Amino acid sequence: MRKRQAALRAVMAGTTAVAASTVAAAAPGGSALATDGTVTYQCKIFNKTFTYAAEIKASGPPSPAGVGDTARIEADFSPLPAVAPLDIESWSTSVKLLASGSQTGSYDMTGGQRKGPVPKGEKLPIGELSADVPLSTGGTVKFRPGKLVITATSFGISVDINCTPKGKAAVIYQLKVRGESAPVTLLADPVTVAPGTPITLKGSGWKKGPVAIHLCDAAGKACSGENLDDVTASIDDAGDLLGSATVKAGTADGTYKLKVIRDRTAKLVTIQVKTEVAPVDPCEGQEADKCTTQDVTVTVTGGPLTLAKEQGEVVLTPVTLDGTNKTATGALRAVTIADARGASTGWTLVGTLTDFTGQAGAVIAAGNLSWTPRCGAQAGSTPVITGSPGALGEGGALLCSTADSTAGPVGGTYEAGADLSLNVPAATAAGEYDAILTLTLS
Repeated sequence: MRKRQAALRAVMAGTTAVAASTVAAAAPGGSALATDGTVTYQCKIFNKTFTYAAEIKASGPPSPAGVGDTARIEADFSPLPAVAPLDIESWSTSVKLLASGSQTGSYDMTGGQRKGPVPKGEKLPIGELSADVPLSTGGTVKFRPGKLVITATSFGISVDINCTPKGKAAVIYQLKVRGESAPVTLLADPVTVAPGTPITLKGSGWKKGPVAIHLCDAAGKACSGENLDDVTASIDDAGDLLGSATVKAGTADGTYKLKVIRDRTAKLVTIQVKTEVAPVDPCEGQEADKCTTQDVTVTVTGGPLTLAKEQGEVVLTPVTLDGTNKTATGALRAVTIADARGASTGWTLVGTLTDFTGQAGAVIAAGNLSWTPRCGAQAGSTPVITGSPGALGEGGALLCSTADSTAGPVGGTYEAGADLSLNVPAATAAGEYDAILTLTLS
């Protein structure tokens, strides 16, 4: 992910003037919901079981966070009861942090190795554990603690203390996430296969859970898994899908679609089934000393996906207050996207904006700025999609994008810009205002 930032400046003089610069985004303030409470665990060491009433104090980033951010969730656990039959020399603790709501997944909370000794008959300190959670979906994410494991070492021997919550643990942290949810993607490699040849499937933006893969006709109908062999698929905590399937021998040549199904989410990708034909020797039937062949090969190495910005600030036209709403206009500094990856994965360029802030806490809301995106593809580039006109705001809006391809690579050079229009309310304090717009390429 690459970001380009710039500051928007609005000047509101005794008669109100508005200027603007370039564009960047700062995380908006606010507070998330942290709930201190007790989670009751049923634990076991050797053949002994005991109850651990864990008092937990959780903390994390302020709400709202943004899609694409990584949230560090921390939880401070009270000490474990005095149950160890031996002195403990060192120990480490891990807890499964379970996410629900707009995003699901399981993340490892750890706190590193701790050293004692802790004499038998004394409580074992657990302390603060943390997990880094990539945020992929807009909405509200709720976090609960799951299974807890303490690996303790005594006299050179390691022993696990396994603890499981009694019932469903309470929510210890809740975080609002703003922004467009990561799109669900699906790619097949290769897209043209002979029967009996495995196909690798990759994707992103999926929710973790069981996956099914079916083979459908060219219209995406008559789907079934019966014509596939060796089907495997899994989705990790980050929402990345990895799978494979083999088209059964005897499948007729033609166009088909592979369908990946996760709960209520389904995605199709087109493949071509083509039986391999033995190559024909162009010199067959001719005299050996009068016909020969040579292989010609070329290597193409992929490059990066980059974003470059025209230098300088964006300056909006000045306005003068007269008791009515006013409009300040301008244009985003041109940006250039170069996609030299040689891959079939598309890209998106999204903008987010902070509020315009002036002196003594004066504010013009971010939602008052609208843009009309402009996107163009240079000769030889794959097509580009232009975002819709509308308010920008801190929630983010699409500037340009390219779609994933099943027919070949995506790539080329693209130019992007936007016309800007800021609504200045009649009741606006005079002065200079600044905002930050961030352009994020992913």
